[in-house]
Amino acid sequence: MRESVNDGVPMVGSSNRIRYALTLALFAGLAFFAWKSGRKVYEEGPSLQIAQAGDAVVLRWAHGVEAPMAERFAAAFAAWKDKTRRFVIELDSPGGALVEGRLVIAEIEAMKATHEVDTYVGAGGDCLSMCVPIYLAGEKRSAAADARFMFHEPSSYDFATDEKVKRPGFEQKMTSEKFFERYFTQSEMNPEWREKLRANWRGRDLWFTAEELVEQQSGVVERVE
Repeated sequence: MRESVNDGVPMVGSSNRIRYALTLALFAGLAFFAWKSGRKVYEEGPSLQIAQAGDAVVLRWAHGVEAPMAERFAAAFAAWKDKTRRFVIELDSPGGALVEGRLVIAEIEAMKATHEVDTYVGAGGDCLSMCVPIYLAGEKRSAAADARFMFHEPSSYDFATDEKVKRPGFEQKMTSEKFFERYFTQSEMNPEWREKLRANWRGRDLWFTAEELVEQQSGVVERVE
């Protein structure tokens, strides 16, 4: 049966097409905004400080674990890989996004395939939350005695409001276990110290100085400088 116009009211099929077109336009606008915002992050986002120290190239990141961190490390490695055999990644970070942290660790692992890559946290510096797995990716791991490290379970945040989201207990436990297995169980942590961490970090922020981590033979920090 053909649809018709009655008393100036648009056909049902025509109305659906209009809504469909408006939906497409909305998604196209959102896609353009996301592309433009993403491009702006890479053009104007935090920078990586690069310096030479003896035979090493030091890559210093003093920001949150967020885009474009992984891209900055990839670009620095591409620019310097033929000029050195050793990189030192100096971290001073409050932590941040799990996804970006995962990308950064992947870049470090790629660097380690051909170069020596060590990690370091300087005097007064912090390595908190997602920064810790990045630090653990270093082949040799050192820090100033007063450098601070903080361990806690991963948290979720609302994309729109940036507010912390409380998950059901079973979801939080599953996410925490996955995080722990991926970044700590496969790391150079002392197994005995790691199991104490597993037992104590539920719902808590656990703080240690580098000196304490060395004294406890944690395997996180190998030596203080």
